Amino acid sequence: MAPASTSRKHPRLGFLEAMEMSRLPDDGSNTHRFMSHQPAWQPGAELPWDGPDVPQEAKAFYNSKAYGGHVYVQAPLAAARVVEAEEAANKSHSNNGCRFGIHSIQGVFTYGGYPDRPFIYSLSKLSSGRSFQTLLVTARQPKHPSANPLGPFPPSDASVPLGPICFSSHVTFKRPVPDYADQQLPSAQDRFAGILSRRNPDGWEASPQLDLDILNEAFPNEGHGGIPIVDMYKVDMSSWNADKSVPERKELLLYKLHKPVPAEDVNAHILCHAFEADRNGLLTIGNHLGWGYNLAVAASLSYTFIVHVNADEAVMKEGWWIQEVCWPRVSAGRAVLESRIWSPEGRHVASGYQDGISMPREGRRGGEKL
Repeated sequence: MAPASTSRKHPRLGFLEAMEMSRLPDDGSNTHRFMSHQPAWQPGAELPWDGPDVPQEAKAFYNSKAYGGHVYVQAPLAAARVVEAEEAANKSHSNNGCRFGIHSIQGVFTYGGYPDRPFIYSLSKLSSGRSFQTLLVTARQPKHPSANPLGPFPPSDASVPLGPICFSSHVTFKRPVPDYADQQLPSAQDRFAGILSRRNPDGWEASPQLDLDILNEAFPNEGHGGIPIVDMYKVDMSSWNADKSVPERKELLLYKLHKPVPAEDVNAHILCHAFEADRNGLLTIGNHLGWGYNLAVAASLSYTFIVHVNADEAVMKEGWWIQEVCWPRVSAGRAVLESRIWSPEGRHVASGYQDGISMPREGRRGGEKL
């Protein structure tokens, strides 16, 4: 059901604000626990759903669930804080500053999260070596909304009954090593230079809150809303995609930090990229498949994010980063989204591989308006 009142505007938070959390007392079983402070961003919550010209069919796409990118990056952030605290206590990174950096995040979504209550994270070590570590993180939420659903959430929320695990993740950490070989595809900057040169990065359309044809038509020029952490702009790739099959099509998103993150907090910078890379992809494939007016469901099942370089190369300094997106396989009611993350200098820093449900409403032809 769409909100009963007009859209509410949220202050745009930076990474450290949006991902703020508290460490909870350990239970004596070598399990670490954290609780989030701020509500997860909710895609579409700020759109004017009760406007007089909004068709009823468009309202069917609104739901009360939280943006999955929030739990996807806060879970490994908790893991990073555990690893960093152990390094600091053991002074194990004093040798040439070779600290552990996030190497990969392998996440599975089992239930949609809610923005009106915190996430409670439980972490345990699966392996711990001199150069490689693996942690398991699970996330749950209270069964009922917080007493302060708009946040910050009170400490008492950590002691109420919890629902089932809504997200689980393996997070791996690796120390930096020298480059013995360095090979990559030609950069997005080189391959799409002609298109990118047409406008300044922030001259493109702001990445929509919900990038689906029916919603873009119903809510033109609404912008990115209160999405935290990054400023994102969507390059118009229609001319490139016009004569290509769906698996050959591309989308380009340009982004940079909304608020600064300390350069020494390299794991936070990596997670800013993972947060950005989760935006809109499984919705957008619906547009390419002709389901932009009759999409039934789009939901992430699993999402793997891998950092290809030493962690410090992911630090977001000056310049615009590029997310290059494609959908190489659609089958069995699912779509695969591949992302490549390119630094402003054209370095292939990370990749994402996301599998999720994507299906049209039954009984309607692809592309048919409701």
